[in-house]
Amino acid sequence: MQTIAVINQKGGCGKTTTAISLSGFFAARGWRTLLVDMDPQSHCAAGLAIPEARIDLSIGDAMLAAVSDDPLLPPVEPDRLLWRVSRNLDLAPSNMRLAGLEALRGGLATEPEPEKRLARVLASLSNRYDLAVIDCSPAIGLLAYNALVAASQVLIPVETGFFSLQGATKQVSTIKALAKRLEISPAYRLLPTLHDPDSVLARDLLDELHRRFPGQVIPIPVRYDPALKEAASFGQPVGEYAPDSTGAADYGAVADWLIEHALRRPSFRAGLAPLQPAQPIVITAPSVNAVAGASDRPFAPSAATAVAAPAPVSRAQEMVERTRRAHEQAPARPAPARQAQPAGAPSLGVNITPDGVLFVQPASLGAKIEIAGDFNGWSPERSPMVLNRARGVFELLIPLPPGGTRYRLVVDGRWMADPFNADTARTEQGETASLIIPPGASSA
Repeated sequence: MQTIAVINQKGGCGKTTTAISLSGFFAARGWRTLLVDMDPQSHCAAGLAIPEARIDLSIGDAMLAAVSDDPLLPPVEPDRLLWRVSRNLDLAPSNMRLAGLEALRGGLATEPEPEKRLARVLASLSNRYDLAVIDCSPAIGLLAYNALVAASQVLIPVETGFFSLQGATKQVSTIKALAKRLEISPAYRLLPTLHDPDSVLARDLLDELHRRFPGQVIPIPVRYDPALKEAASFGQPVGEYAPDSTGAADYGAVADWLIEHALRRPSFRAGLAPLQPAQPIVITAPSVNAVAGASDRPFAPSAATAVAAPAPVSRAQEMVERTRRAHEQAPARPAPARQAQPAGAPSLGVNITPDGVLFVQPASLGAKIEIAGDFNGWSPERSPMVLNRARGVFELLIPLPPGGTRYRLVVDGRWMADPFNADTARTEQGETASLIIPPGASSA
């Protein structure tokens, strides 16, 4: 398994956005990808609509547990640690407890070879993934040491601004010093981000980056695009949320460049054994134990997550194709501007009917879909959607009282806003929820 560490001590450079976006595109291109969140702020989970309160184990727990004599058999169970984000993409989340590991009494600093714990965890998962992308902590400490030791590539996002340019020089010097101290030699590259091609200053600073770091700058700057922040608020990689956006085009091109120039292609590219989706495993035995539905966030693959062909199709494309077949008389609408009762087949999202609100989601979205909202005490198990195989959709009719109400989807254990409902509101926890608006009412 190859590993890319995304690192920069400067905030606001697009570090987490880069890690999430690239992971999504690697997965869409058929690479079995593991996104590892080594930032105690848990921004990857937040950007993928995974509530921190529902995280059972974090990557820090796995690092502490990786002390067995056999480093390939850590005692942490992957199905408790890993979250399925989409086909070919899983997340090893973090939480605030991760910051305590660096303290003298945090449990990691006093152990033998503490800087190699993450490498041990990734080694135990190496037969399940082709690539790991690490979103590093912004602080230079034991967490960053672990990321660098585990990394074969280091990617430094750099905003094309003056102060970011100065910070990039210091960041490269720091990485070189740490690499020498840790006796490692990962390749490093700089990725220009938040770039404004219409700004003369931004273009000049981009040229200076190339002059200062010849051959080390990825020749595809990521332009500023509001869709990148919107994708995070909806809990999706930008390639799924807005596949036609500037941000998606740029990060997709960067992923292709890295595949072509920096990474070794996995064996399936050469026509060998096809990739298999990740499944839960029992740590005490080498065999695979696929247990679908064993918890409220099953890690076992479903038909929606299985790899069907060497040339994978994105989840967004699957949604469009499945909906097109199911609604021959009504094309799919990825983001309806207003909720209304359709004249023919129900639309994806919410449909106001005389009997209540009909929720409809494509079957390709996941293996299990539940609804949590104001109307059921935010308890998803009270409102599971039912698969209509004939139409290729999940459906649920809920009689609701008059007035607006908020809700979120829980797809295979992952909380997210409804991608087919453009009306949104905030929950008390600051998360994005979808909003049901009665006919004739305004969303303003």
